[in-house]
Amino acid sequence: MSRSLNILIVDDDPGNADSLAELFESENHRVIVAYDGQQAIEAFSLNKVDVGFFDVMMPKKNGVDSFMEIKERFPEARIYFMTGYSADDLLERAVKGGALGVFSKPVDLHRLLETVEKEAA
Repeated sequence: MSRSLNILIVDDDPGNADSLAELFESENHRVIVAYDGQQAIEAFSLNKVDVGFFDVMMPKKNGVDSFMEIKERFPEARIYFMTGYSADDLLERAVKGGALGVFSKPVDLHRLLETVEKEAA
C-alpha cells in the first residue's frame, strides 16, 4: 500500500478543483485547495505539500508564475500542470523551471490517479 500524500490542487474553477479534491480524498490523500495563484503560494508556504496540480490560466496570478515563485522558495516542489488552453510559451517556461508534466483538460482521471500512485510509492 502506498503512503498518503498531501496534495495541493490549484484551479480557479471551483467545480474542477473540488472534484479533484474529492477524487484524491477518496484515495485517502489529504488535499489542500487553492482557487488562484496567490492562494497557491500561501498554501504551499503553510503546508507540507508532497505534490501539486496547478491550472495554468487563472486570474490575478497564473499557475506558471505562482509555480516559479514557489520553486524559488521551495526547490524540491513537485508540481504538474493542467490546462485546457494552448499556452505553449507558459508551459515551456514551467517545464524548464522544473514542472514534472502537463495534463490536458479535461483531465484523464485514470492517468492522474496513476501519477499520484507513482508519487506515493
